[in-house]
Amino acid sequence: MTAPAPPCAVSRLTIPADARYAEAAARYAADVARLAGFDEQDRSVIFQGLRTALPALMGYSFEAGERGDLEVACELIPAGLKIVLRDKGLPFGCIGPASGEKCAPDNALLSLRDHFDEIQFKNLGHGGKEVVLVKHRAESALAGRETVCRLQSAEAAEATPPLPRAAGRCRVRPFKPADAVEIAKTVYRTYGYSYSHDYVYHPEKIIALNAAGKVHSALAVTDQDVIVGHCALSLWPDNPQIGELGQGVVVPSYRSQGCFALLTEHLLHAARQRGLKGVFSEAVTVHPYSQKTARQQGLSACALFVGLLDPGVHFKGLGQGPAGKGSMLVQFKYLTPPSPLPVYAPARHTEMIRAIYTSLGAGTAPPAPPPPAEATAAAAPAYQIHLIRSLNLARIRIDRIGAGIVAEIRLRLRELCLQRWDIIHLVLNLSDPQSTPLCERFEELGFFFAGILPLGLPFGDALILQYLNTPRAPYSAIQTGSPFAAELVAYVHACDPNPPAE
Repeated sequence: MTAPAPPCAVSRLTIPADARYAEAAARYAADVARLAGFDEQDRSVIFQGLRTALPALMGYSFEAGERGDLEVACELIPAGLKIVLRDKGLPFGCIGPASGEKCAPDNALLSLRDHFDEIQFKNLGHGGKEVVLVKHRAESALAGRETVCRLQSAEAAEATPPLPRAAGRCRVRPFKPADAVEIAKTVYRTYGYSYSHDYVYHPEKIIALNAAGKVHSALAVTDQDVIVGHCALSLWPDNPQIGELGQGVVVPSYRSQGCFALLTEHLLHAARQRGLKGVFSEAVTVHPYSQKTARQQGLSACALFVGLLDPGVHFKGLGQGPAGKGSMLVQFKYLTPPSPLPVYAPARHTEMIRAIYTSLGAGTAPPAPPPPAEATAAAAPAYQIHLIRSLNLARIRIDRIGAGIVAEIRLRLRELCLQRWDIIHLVLNLSDPQSTPLCERFEELGFFFAGILPLGLPFGDALILQYLNTPRAPYSAIQTGSPFAAELVAYVHACDPNPPAE
């Protein structure tokens, strides 16, 4: 037997997701096993297991005509050899609890337990997924040791071929826990692994969030109950009076069939049943389709979040994403008549804020004049910072204006920029008269107007300013679904102190 090489050595081989490469990859792993001290019989077991499993994994992960890569990483460990198979294809169908119930897509992968001593199937969110295989050397194996994973067949079927064009309208039904696997696959088929809320790639998290009432998922299905779309109503602690319509995906072959509109109608009804006062959505501006659907349901533009869309976002069937960091258009709809609230709009933005309220059909009072400067409170300021890593966004919410607030925000802004947060949002209370005279001071720091979010704070409407610490796509790349949305984009562009080159 060859003397084993030192442990902790790692090598990697990347191959196309093409079954013709499986034998070469299996031979590579078997040769690394020789360095780990395995005899010819064990190397043959490793080779045969991978030669069978790799084509099965490729077939599961990537649909017909879809290109992708698969990485085979081999690590020499004290117990023997660890092999990790990674790809960014369809997520695994793990429906069980996160405590460790394992799953695999088909029998060819389940048969790996005949070749390896430890096996794990993992969904990694934006990182894709991986299969971890461990083979023990005989002298390292523990007598009577059981394999780490007792594999169970997944309830989900193999990846389905592309769906045919819909013959009629789809229907919408509520979420059931057994749907979680197909939701993850539907998001993947639309966005790959580029969707910002990575919980949608973890079936067990989808189930837990729905069970806790933090998310209300709805599904678009065919007459045969095949899932072709998903959308969710999400509730956030920062704005408890309203809900967010998001995670809207429809598989490419079922777009333009009215599925997204039906999903939106279903969730608006659910929001009313929950007693919410309004809903909002953040629509991409790479295309106008989702904006137009929201507009048809009564949502109107109220803010533009510049640079919030990662350039890695890929829309299958709609071409590539933005050339740089793209923008998101925020749209809002009142579900109940809004209570009249005083609005202390900064003088510079009074007309645009009034136009936004008018487009929303709000009966709010017209913007009031700013209070005198001496009205600023002498108490200590209060604010919260919420960091959202998936968007590389820092959100500063000012709860109480106080002495030294501008200096505090200047310091926090510098720290966040040094930490390489791409986008910093500053949220002010439009019903607080002390916010108005400070808006210009914050704009002197580099913040600029993003828009408003009605009921966006527990205690009133939100004025949102934004600071950009990253290059992004030009404003000319922004596509809008209504004349007023285009007007809002032009206004934000005019406010931007450092607009990107067109």
